[in-house]
Amino acid sequence: MFNRDPEARVEGIGALSAELERQADIYRGLGVQKDAIMRLLTPRPDRLPKELSIPVVTLGVSVDLNLQARFAGITPYFDLSRAYDTAGGITDAQPRLIWMHDGEKNKGKSVEWVRDHLKGNTRPSTLADGIALAITQPNIKSILRNHAIHLSGSAVGSDSAPGLGVWDGDLELVHLFGDFANPFWGSALSGS
Repeated sequence: MFNRDPEARVEGIGALSAELERQADIYRGLGVQKDAIMRLLTPRPDRLPKELSIPVVTLGVSVDLNLQARFAGITPYFDLSRAYDTAGGITDAQPRLIWMHDGEKNKGKSVEWVRDHLKGNTRPSTLADGIALAITQPNIKSILRNHAIHLSGSAVGSDSAPGLGVWDGDLELVHLFGDFANPFWGSALSGS
């Protein structure tokens, strides 16, 4: 298993291969074939910022998001079909390897602020990315006890974004106003 320290990186194709095999074993429970995951094995692009250190296989919409959320043990408090990509075309129709950070560095910044201040080869993480993070990371609840995650690459309605957090020990998806800034919330970013 890879080092979950946000400053650490998965070094070497061997470590990444082992991580993708671990994630493929998890996704087998959703009917995804291992070779569909393993064919994603490519070195981490050098152009990505170092804080994008968590390799995550996102299924995008190749598997129904409601099914993925149930599989992860997430209770959604809105209709997931109402969410859409803020930039269009971010959520793929097939599995894809992305690199994420968990939003820690964006704590206290609103969704709107994060969307307006993207740098380099980053993009805001989507609802599909957040669900994939919850599926693939065995320590997701401990991450979310430290801070909840805005998924600012998606929107619900005209002025809110999905958010993933732990309340009363349960993983939950809510949606919050885009201008909402709270020291407990941080927007996750992704790149691929």
